[in-house]
Amino acid sequence: MSEEPIIQLPDTSSWGTPDWGIKVMPKDSKGIVMRDCLIGRAGEVPDVAPKNTGVAQRGSVVDPNTPDFGFPIRDKNLVWADNMADLYEQAKAGQWDATTDIPWDDLPELPDDLEQAVCQIMTFLIQNEYLAMYLPAKFMHQIDPQFTEVVLFLATQVMDEARHAEVFTKRALANGGGLQYVSAAEEWSVRSLLSQDDYSNGSFLMHVLGEGTFMELLMFLEDISPDPVTAKTFKLARQDEGRHVGYGISHFSYHIEQDPSIKDQLLAAAEERTMFLQQASGSSPFVLKAMMTLAGGGSHPEQLAKGRDRVRELYEEMHKKRVRGLVSIGFERKTAERISELHGSGVQNFM
Repeated sequence: MSEEPIIQLPDTSSWGTPDWGIKVMPKDSKGIVMRDCLIGRAGEVPDVAPKNTGVAQRGSVVDPNTPDFGFPIRDKNLVWADNMADLYEQAKAGQWDATTDIPWDDLPELPDDLEQAVCQIMTFLIQNEYLAMYLPAKFMHQIDPQFTEVVLFLATQVMDEARHAEVFTKRALANGGGLQYVSAAEEWSVRSLLSQDDYSNGSFLMHVLGEGTFMELLMFLEDISPDPVTAKTFKLARQDEGRHVGYGISHFSYHIEQDPSIKDQLLAAAEERTMFLQQASGSSPFVLKAMMTLAGGGSHPEQLAKGRDRVRELYEEMHKKRVRGLVSIGFERKTAERISELHGSGVQNFM
């Protein structure tokens, strides 16, 4: 008498057949990277994610009776970039520790006006970091995991921004100052972006315009920092922001190439946000004075005048680089100039 099998497997004849015989080998003793895993069915990124794959990893053989999870973002165009696997690996390699990688013991005592300016800038930056943390988190669960590299990359961005909020908070509290003023103008600016419900619009306004401009701001702040410890907080955060902008540029280059009509939608999104901000807010005098103080080396009138000139030069450079970035992803130069001018006039608080 034959024994019954311990486990009775279901009939999978209608499911399809799994891959077999795949062997991804580590390269150069550096382990297996995500790009190496773009092989077999796991490497077949669908143009539109199927409705019956749930949260199964791409390439799995899935029971046809799997329920539709209802992920709203299922089109590859909406999220993809051809270098997604590489961006994710770069994000992992670029992680740093806000506790141990900043030489806090070397922080020098600063004149009160410079310390207050640093603390005011840190207070402002923290607001922007919460925005940049919450917005991708808002969309992550909407993206079908068939686009796994995108979901994993956005998870690293959330961690990056959390670390930035941490390091800027620590710097504001570390040297005899403390957290400073927050204006309604800044809060309206953040709210207008966090309220975006369309991924393309939100990603464009944040990854391309907001973080592109923010990266230039961090470079400027690193240059005018009154001490090397403060400068390092800006440098490390800027390196992370470069990856986020890299995703935005790569993604929208891909999206615009696949669907040029998206450019009209993105222009409209920039116009709508700028119109709102011009009615609801303006530049924060606290932030502008703090930038002028650091750029001029102090708060005396002649120092503030020098700082004002440097800040004006920063705005001009931001505009030029925004235009170059927009042209590189497929916008005509006239439209790129228009979008950059909109962003510059409506979002003087940088995000």
